[in-house]
Amino acid sequence: MDTNVLFEPIQIGNVELKNRIAMSPMNMGYTGPEGYAGEQSNAWYATRARGGFGLIITECVVANPYPWRGSDSLNPLLCDSQKKYRYLSQMADVIHSYKGTKVFMQLSPGWGRQGHPNMMHNGIAAGAPSAIPMETDLRNLSNGWAKQFKRIGITLIDELGGLEKIKSLSDEEYEDVKAKAFAYLKKDCPEFFHVLKGHTPRELTIAEIEKVENFMVEQACVAYKLGYDGVELHTPHGYLLHQFLSPRSNHRTDLYGGSTENRARIVTNIIERIRKKVGFEKVLGCRLSGDELMQDGLGHEEVCKLVKLFTDAGANYFNVSQGSYENPGAAFAPDGENEFTQWAPGFKKASGGLPVITPNFTNPETAVEAIKSGRTDIISLGRQSIADPYWPAKVKAGRCSDIVKCIRCQQCYMNLFESRWIRCSVNPTAGFEKYYPELWKDNGLMDVRAKKFMDKREGLPLI
Repeated sequence: MDTNVLFEPIQIGNVELKNRIAMSPMNMGYTGPEGYAGEQSNAWYATRARGGFGLIITECVVANPYPWRGSDSLNPLLCDSQKKYRYLSQMADVIHSYKGTKVFMQLSPGWGRQGHPNMMHNGIAAGAPSAIPMETDLRNLSNGWAKQFKRIGITLIDELGGLEKIKSLSDEEYEDVKAKAFAYLKKDCPEFFHVLKGHTPRELTIAEIEKVENFMVEQACVAYKLGYDGVELHTPHGYLLHQFLSPRSNHRTDLYGGSTENRARIVTNIIERIRKKVGFEKVLGCRLSGDELMQDGLGHEEVCKLVKLFTDAGANYFNVSQGSYENPGAAFAPDGENEFTQWAPGFKKASGGLPVITPNFTNPETAVEAIKSGRTDIISLGRQSIADPYWPAKVKAGRCSDIVKCIRCQQCYMNLFESRWIRCSVNPTAGFEKYYPELWKDNGLMDVRAKKFMDKREGLPLI
């Protein structure tokens, strides 16, 4: 199999990527307790940089001036004060120490209605465009999610007749099942009840929205100064910025609601203000759900209109996603691969041909075909990069049979909502990279200056 197309360079703004393989943004919860990048964060990314990824997109780094910025249980990286900057710059330096690897910071104002109040400020409801709670439709669970519920002792799906039966329910039939299911979860598994059925958020004031915009612009400019090669705005699958974009979650009647342009205003404002500060060459992209895949939600046709608006505002690449927490089987956990590529051609056309990144690949031949067909420009690996951080290096070396493939069991996702360190059922080193320096130590890709220093150190006596 000829995989050379995966290793062709590509230009985005003023950054050249050495290949067409990116690591998808994933919040693994390895962050320090106060939102600092720590040793495990650095070792986690360094292992994937050593594995040959041309681009690493960080987990969603939260930049929000308010305490309702997200859920404590997900423990995200924060870019919200100078206290965090030194640690974030070190993380960029670590990734850059692997020759040619680039890193974009994915920046987000947080979860909105998909999150919960900060534990230190539990009396403050999460902010959102409208006071509409989030509720997962259980018919949208994937097989992987069903397995994980069973693993942790939640027998709900079996008691309701199995996932396929739940998926086949009409809206009327589902109402009765839903009442039983949420009553079960609220009583026996309250932590998951709140994941699947969110608190009612409070509607943000215009002054609060403007403060969020200003803070996002400020922190994006900080990211460039800290050494990140690009910034990606986190606007997909049901998080706060997506909530403004979607008619399902945005029922406002002011300048931030109603028309497509109004619902997009918060994002276009952020893009335009960043561009005024840093110019038009720096990499600034958006991740968007190609379709929310929910009734009355954001459909693909309107998403393409958003792509055009954001392109005109100054975005110079797009990253594809889909769904939301209300449809987790689509958004985060498809059972197969390559589902997201269906939205990429619409993004390319609407943007006038800007580079598009598409996730959800396992097999090299599928990734090669996605790029050769012209449907996308860069493929990204999420769960597959957890299962095998050396996927790119193995493909380049012609060792595709040695790839450890993700089995789509969803353990990594379920661990995110448990009080557990995220693990992988096929990669026992995932989450323990800091204890295995052989995973990320120099393999010939180390920065030249660092390598010279290390070479000169050899033979020195220990003191």
